[in-house]
Amino acid sequence: MSGAVRYKCLNCGECCNRLLIDRQGVRKGLTLLPGETELFREDRIRPGYGIGVDPGEAGFEMITYQMSENACPHRQRGGCCAWSYRPAICRAYPFMPVITQGRTVLRVYDLACTALKGYIRRCPNDALNFDPESVRDEVAYCDELSRITQRLLDNPGRAWFYDLRTEGWVRFESMLEP
Repeated sequence: MSGAVRYKCLNCGECCNRLLIDRQGVRKGLTLLPGETELFREDRIRPGYGIGVDPGEAGFEMITYQMSENACPHRQRGGCCAWSYRPAICRAYPFMPVITQGRTVLRVYDLACTALKGYIRRCPNDALNFDPESVRDEVAYCDELSRITQRLLDNPGRAWFYDLRTEGWVRFESMLEP
């Protein structure tokens, strides 16, 4: 690939229709920051990550929430009808924070992204090198999410996750075991 790739979301909706993920022994939904819960119906919002001694005790801090549906209700024919105020996780895509086995947070990109598949298909033997200006906003939102992930790692005995499958809390540490 000659030069850097200018990333542009195709607004194809593929990522909008696979929001529930079964990984690390739990079911996760679309991550929402506290100020983003009003973007979805209240009956679709569940707790996400929190920090404290016990989720039921005073002083427990909810740091994220999650949407419990597999498909985004804002996805309509022709695109996202919430584009200008979509959640941070959507703004960060195709980038996302991932925890390595060494328990550090890395920014990676999702190769399931339709736009990225197109770039790779055109030049399969080249490294994917993004034009920094074309991904500035995506990277900034991903970095915000990475700071939250790091905060969970920094509080190993006090971090919790709400599992959508069991509708109960699990210790974040248990999700990090290989």
